[in-house]
Amino acid sequence: MRRERNERARRAAGIALAVALTATAAGCGSAAQTPVSETWDDLFGTVVTVSLYDKMSEKEAGAVLAAIRARGEVIQNTMTAHSPGSEIGAVRAAGGQTPVPVSEDTYGLLTLALEVAALSGGAFDPTVEPLVALWGIGTETAAVPAEADIARARALVDYRRVTLDGAGRTAYLPETGMGLDLGGIAKGYAADEANRLLDEADVAHAILDFGGNVVLRGGHPEGKPWRVGIRKPVLGEDGYACVVSLRDGAVVTSGGYERYFVAADGAVYHHIMDPATGRPAETGLLSATIVCDNSTRADALSTACFVLGLDGALALLDALDGVEGVLIASDRTIHTTPGLADVFAVADERYVWVNAP
Repeated sequence: MRRERNERARRAAGIALAVALTATAAGCGSAAQTPVSETWDDLFGTVVTVSLYDKMSEKEAGAVLAAIRARGEVIQNTMTAHSPGSEIGAVRAAGGQTPVPVSEDTYGLLTLALEVAALSGGAFDPTVEPLVALWGIGTETAAVPAEADIARARALVDYRRVTLDGAGRTAYLPETGMGLDLGGIAKGYAADEANRLLDEADVAHAILDFGGNVVLRGGHPEGKPWRVGIRKPVLGEDGYACVVSLRDGAVVTSGGYERYFVAADGAVYHHIMDPATGRPAETGLLSATIVCDNSTRADALSTACFVLGLDGALALLDALDGVEGVLIASDRTIHTTPGLADVFAVADERYVWVNAP
């Protein structure tokens, strides 16, 4: 069967394809390879599409898709800072007062977020929420803040001040006004959890696209790899700059084209904050893509690499095992790590792969 998208999902999907990765089969495919898929436009502020390529009954496929949807809702409601009943919101509300008990999901994700923050020297920082809220990018109130307000918000951002207590499974922020924002890692976790559910259901071939956090399973049933197109990151350009071909793994991109606003003077401000400056990161990168076997880690690392810039990102990736990267600079040069040499190709001649083998 093919589950029909509602009209709202169609409109949202059209937007998402302009800002996200898209995975496709290497061949043209036939009716027998048409996936069972479902799309939701109300999870994590993006469009989520799950496509199952195994042969299964409508009932079996429906149960798998329903389980993935339900798990995503739990993660969203637990970890979105401003959702009613959110654990992340509760930690913020108790800042400077008391530690807050959190679920195993939240505790584990916060632990990983702080690990990536330390690895990246704070380029990825889960306490960036005061800056995110101040700029409001992605909301109707987005505006360039006053420098004094930026300075005050920056003073509240420091991952090293977060206290996690494993014995009581609590999280604590030591100052009122501090907050947590897991927007740079929660989608990756949801995609990994969806992949875990596919393991439990013995689904061999699938594509999970959580708004650009793509997880691939098993290659195409015809035996070919999936081809993942990395979007042209220049505003106003459609299509893909390059392609990665994989059978399994996670491919996650962060870019300044994903969410932004245009100020009255015509300046464009994107949503990825640099904790060091309190402003949208300006490091010469247009996008940073991570390829590895874990979508959660890739999600956080893609943000960290984007904020670090080309040299810092390459140094970070060089120090990590099993993690590869594609970095697109503002001059349209593409820089890849060595492990992608045999699975990478440029899709637009205006982009130059500078370290091609």
